[in-house]
Amino acid sequence: MLEQPYTRNVLYTLEKFINFAGNILIKDVTVDIAEKYIMDAFKRSKYTAALDYRILRAAFNKAKDWNHIIVNPFTKFKLPKFQKAYPSFITPEQLEIILEHVPEGLKDVYRFDFYTGLRLGELTSLKLKNVNIKEGLIQVGDSEFTTKSKKVRIVPLNSQAVKILSEKIPKIFDKTRPVFCKPGSSKLPYTNDYLSKIFKRAVRKTDLDQSIHLHSLRHSFASNLVKNGVPLYHLKELLGHSSIAVTEIYSHLNIESLRDAVNKFDTQPAGKVV
Repeated sequence: MLEQPYTRNVLYTLEKFINFAGNILIKDVTVDIAEKYIMDAFKRSKYTAALDYRILRAAFNKAKDWNHIIVNPFTKFKLPKFQKAYPSFITPEQLEIILEHVPEGLKDVYRFDFYTGLRLGELTSLKLKNVNIKEGLIQVGDSEFTTKSKKVRIVPLNSQAVKILSEKIPKIFDKTRPVFCKPGSSKLPYTNDYLSKIFKRAVRKTDLDQSIHLHSLRHSFASNLVKNGVPLYHLKELLGHSSIAVTEIYSHLNIESLRDAVNKFDTQPAGKVV
């Protein structure tokens, strides 16, 4: 059975930490060791350090619950605060510029991600049995694939996404097969790392913002919907966010709502200047 994307992230983080700390028992991991690992990671990438911090803090909490340790060293210090940049997003036209540098067989994979906003693991795990072309719906998550929010969700498809699936599905006869598979393979899906590297390599060959990466396709789906007036609550449901607080990173894009709000001053009588 293929590992879930989150499981792979956990295993990778644990492997990095073991290589850093050396061959010691978990009870011998001190606050100094834990903090030095995170601070070193922070110098290289703030976002990777934040992910490692969350994973290791949760892992050591579980070790504490199981009585392997008395104190969780990752709860004894805090990750340094840093200003988070707005997510990079692209237009459909910019997507096609990037796809000029992508192998032909992968172009619809990236287009489908752009027009559905799926997480990468959700995209590579999507199976034919979870697609309802007639109703224009897909089911994200099932007994074999657990979503990040631990909830199954139904995502309606726009016409571009339906067109992509309509052209692929007649060629797929096994309902348990992933929709997007490697060429010449009956059941092997693309790996997340492979799709990420191919996309990033294509971005580097363009004059577009070089901070764009594969997850930017999900951000683009969300950003373009918000700019067209889709409420954040609806966006939360489409993206499968566990909390509206996560979705609020896109609130700055609905500039017209903010403009309407500040323009309410124009309808108020002028006050007396003191």
